[in-house]
Amino acid sequence: MVRALLLSTLFASFSWAGPDGAPAEAEPFVIEASSSLKLTVAHEFQRPVARERITYLLNYWSERFGVQNEWHGDRVFLSGKVWGVEIRAVFTVLEKSVIAIANDPRTMLASAAQGYVYKKLRKYLHPTYEEP
Repeated sequence: MVRALLLSTLFASFSWAGPDGAPAEAEPFVIEASSSLKLTVAHEFQRPVARERITYLLNYWSERFGVQNEWHGDRVFLSGKVWGVEIRAVFTVLEKSVIAIANDPRTMLASAAQGYVYKKLRKYLHPTYEEP
């Protein structure tokens, strides 16, 4: 089990060549599975539309909290501080869902933060932006 986790971490952080043969850009960070929170939110959009909607949410978080984001294909890496808590997360946009994996802040706010992110993802991935 530990060996499989180590191998998957090594492969996930390995820089593969891009479609033009040039080395792909290295991802900013890796979130360890043993200390992470994970959410999956379904959507009914084409992948480019889902990415655009996630970008609207990221713009809001950037303006409101100063959270930075960096896209790598269909994955976006988020980092910053919200209410004094260090945040690192990766959102992966798939055809029918978005998977969010974040470092576990191990505070009393972890459950509230997870609920907040889930609510915001559902809102921005809802056809009419309705709150769940």
